[in-house]
Amino acid sequence: MIKKQKVIAKRYAEAFCNSVEEKDFAEAFKDFQAFSALYFGYEGLSEVLLHPTIHVDRKTAMLQRIFGKTANAMVTNFICLLIKRNRLNLFERISYEVEQIYREKHGITGIIIKSAVPLLPQEKLRLRAVLALKFGRIEIREVVAPEILGGLIIQFTDQVVDESIRNRLKQLHELMVKVDKEWLATLITQPTIAL
Repeated sequence: MIKKQKVIAKRYAEAFCNSVEEKDFAEAFKDFQAFSALYFGYEGLSEVLLHPTIHVDRKTAMLQRIFGKTANAMVTNFICLLIKRNRLNLFERISYEVEQIYREKHGITGIIIKSAVPLLPQEKLRLRAVLALKFGRIEIREVVAPEILGGLIIQFTDQVVDESIRNRLKQLHELMVKVDKEWLATLITQPTIAL
């Protein structure tokens, strides 16, 4: 089911990107990102737009008021289409796919940086400079994830660099378990070692 949803989301994202003319793509992408920020940032909006008892016409009318007349018509029409076809539940994946297509067209590498606490401004600048040297044009999204305990996790394209304390503790635990197993195996085969 999840694989099918990914395929559907990718098709919608490609259809949206193909329908927007190349010269208007950057502007449409800004409006698309603005809606994404609103959709993911304001919990009440997603609840209303996904609520099964609210009529589709009311949802689209509300959406048109949110966008106003200044928004790109392709973006407004696309979101309304998702509502009408009951596909807004896939918006997170569709949004991800649209971002991927945009970055690919503009040669931008998307990077997600996870840290246990927000990075300091000078840390952000230094990290941005290092990553820009390696990848050229980059777009960084910072995520605060206290569960990693410390350090950083950097995700780019299909690679992950995990320098978190949580990962190092996991590696240390695995090493200790391996050493214990080897010691026990040696002890079983050579019981005189324990004496």
